[in-house]
Amino acid sequence: MKKKFDYIICGAGLSGLIMLNKILNEPIFDDKKILVIEKDLSHKKNKTWCFWEKKQTNWDNVAIKSWNNIIFKTSDFQKEVELEKYCYKMIKSKSLFTEIIKKVQNKNNFTIVEDDILELTESNNDVYVKTKHNEYYGQTVFSSIFDINKIKDKIKLPLLLQHFKGWTIKTEDFFFNDKKATIMDFSIEQKNETRFFYVLPINKKEALIEFTLFSKNILEKEEYNQELKKYISSIGIKKYEVTTEESGIIPMTCHSFENSNSKRIIKIGTAGGWTKPSSGYTFKFVEKNIDKLISLIKNDKKIKRTKFKTRHWIYDLIFLDVLYHNNEMGKKLFGEMFSKNKTECIFKFLDNESSLFEDFKIFTSFPKSIFIKSLIKNLGKIISNY
Repeated sequence: MKKKFDYIICGAGLSGLIMLNKILNEPIFDDKKILVIEKDLSHKKNKTWCFWEKKQTNWDNVAIKSWNNIIFKTSDFQKEVELEKYCYKMIKSKSLFTEIIKKVQNKNNFTIVEDDILELTESNNDVYVKTKHNEYYGQTVFSSIFDINKIKDKIKLPLLLQHFKGWTIKTEDFFFNDKKATIMDFSIEQKNETRFFYVLPINKKEALIEFTLFSKNILEKEEYNQELKKYISSIGIKKYEVTTEESGIIPMTCHSFENSNSKRIIKIGTAGGWTKPSSGYTFKFVEKNIDKLISLIKNDKKIKRTKFKTRHWIYDLIFLDVLYHNNEMGKKLFGEMFSKNKTECIFKFLDNESSLFEDFKIFTSFPKSIFIKSLIKNLGKIISNY
């Protein structure tokens, strides 16, 4: 007998969990059968997601830490800001999963299974989902499954990789000011790339320290470790224990991921192109785009080729093009942006919520000639892809 569902969510990572949470809060789905398939329900990797947002939100109960003071550094200057409207927050994937799954337990129309997804095949009537241990059929599938290597050849626009490795460390003595988070420290050697560190203190003895790059290629595994050791030593920490570590690769591109959607299979999260191309930030864009998707479903509108592009997509394309061809300029570009603009205005800009006047002010922070050349060069791509 076929195991049939109205909606299947493939992957319970960030986008899958937020989609599940949104569905749980919408009465329109109360009579629908929902299946969630996730390969690791224990969330052993327990990923860290950080983002800024207005101070009071729905995620405060699962945030393990928040900061009202942030620091931006280069080798030339340091900017420390006390945020007024925003707060920088940290969430762990296991905590978010646990919180949302609690809501599912009293719902008879939801099924959660742990399994590896092997195949998605669409027909006129449904989508066949083959897993390692079972088979399912869904009317609509939301899939966050993504492998950058499978689509690299299809991407015709500039593609950089945000790749990172982070250690949560514990020091012997009090060391960190846990009221302040360093969101970008460019004071390290750049090696003709865009390289920086995060320092996110959880308490006075514990912090997540993360080495991040925007570049065309990833590093050898040991190089990440060496850079972490060097940086930790450079800020004055001599004795510490690494309690957890995490790493990842995020594509930075303006590629039209929505073109891979079909009538019944909708890509979400990074797979749907919901990562901010010029920064790699994803959390808030997942929230916004899921709200739009749910609104379309509630109004019985087609979602196959729904585009979530704004004028900020054009800005991202130009910025990425400049950074792709001049990868060593990242430190200068972010430094100019933070030194010449208010931090909360930058947050609005990076959230695609800035006004035209604010956009203009931020772009005048950058070297004009190289950005104008990039705009002219990419006019054809902008017209054909926007």
